[in-house]
Amino acid sequence: MNKKFLLLIAVFSFAVLLISVLVSITNFSVEKENSQPIAQTSIQDYNIILPSADFVLGQNFVVGISGKTLDDETKKFLQQIKPAGIILYSRNYQTRDQLKKLIVELQEFAKDTSGYHYFVMIDEEPGGATRLNLFKNVFDFGFPEWDQIEKDIKEMASVGINVDLAPLADFPFNEDTFIKKRIQAHTPEALTDFNKKFITLLQENNISATLKHFPGMGVFVDDPHKKLPYVSTDQKIIDESIELFKEGIDANVNFVMTGHAVYDDIDPDIPATLSKKITTDILRDNLGFEGLAITDDLSDMPFIIGREIDLVEATAESLKAGHNLVIFSHNPNKTLSVFEKLLQRLEDDQELKSVVEQNYRNVVLFKKGGSLSFAQ
Repeated sequence: MNKKFLLLIAVFSFAVLLISVLVSITNFSVEKENSQPIAQTSIQDYNIILPSADFVLGQNFVVGISGKTLDDETKKFLQQIKPAGIILYSRNYQTRDQLKKLIVELQEFAKDTSGYHYFVMIDEEPGGATRLNLFKNVFDFGFPEWDQIEKDIKEMASVGINVDLAPLADFPFNEDTFIKKRIQAHTPEALTDFNKKFITLLQENNISATLKHFPGMGVFVDDPHKKLPYVSTDQKIIDESIELFKEGIDANVNFVMTGHAVYDDIDPDIPATLSKKITTDILRDNLGFEGLAITDDLSDMPFIIGREIDLVEATAESLKAGHNLVIFSHNPNKTLSVFEKLLQRLEDDQELKSVVEQNYRNVVLFKKGGSLSFAQ
């Protein structure tokens, strides 16, 4: 009796030991499989978890603010939207010290409200638009003065600017174009050479460059901030214009901005800012751009009148077209109204919701220094 009992105990113990060994082997195999390194392009690598819908939508917006200080009204506005970035104008600038203080306070507020820094953007175009009076005389002798350009870039970086909405790739193929006064190069080749070096200098100084206005404004007479321009032109010229952007993209520019203009030969009646053919099919798929696509200012653009489309619908179309960021430079009340209506729309528009969420992931990935994903 005792021998049988001892034998049963021995058999039972062996069975338990065998099961334990098998479980350990299985766990080791699963653990080993799960421990494989994740590529940098993987969103999971950065553990990006989607927060509330308003937070996610906010990271699709770049907004303008009214004054030279971060007052309570501005804080309330930024708290409501939690934008990805701030675009600064002359109205925000008085002195270098004042601007630096404002940007420091903005970044502290960004970290407190969203956990991520702001893109702090400004238009500083060598020989063109300026907010801080930089790059003013860098073409006085007919060629770029790179020592002065580099000095001004370092000045920008020192006050906290981290995105310059420059350079322009809008070569003036039409002699009467409104953009000609903002382009100093006399040939497409010279413009490309300048842009490549300018992009490199900016980004070496931790300022993201922005190539604009895709796919090129150099064939238009009318300024799109005043009147929606249309053009039907030789395909060869359009191809040459797009090639200028390809050169900048090959130089690893971080941002590309589209413009408010209609290219009849590409997407009739639809401005580039709303065009999926231009933003996704050409910019992403054909040219292989892997940075952030951003609109020109949507605050009061002429396509709102030209197409009888409201601003909320236009913003939704811009995002669905393939833009990661939309700019609202002026009128905080209008910006907030668009944001709130778009937030409501996310409840019923699954396509828009999906786009906004993917944009959030890519913007956060960019801010964390990762590679982006544009899988559809």
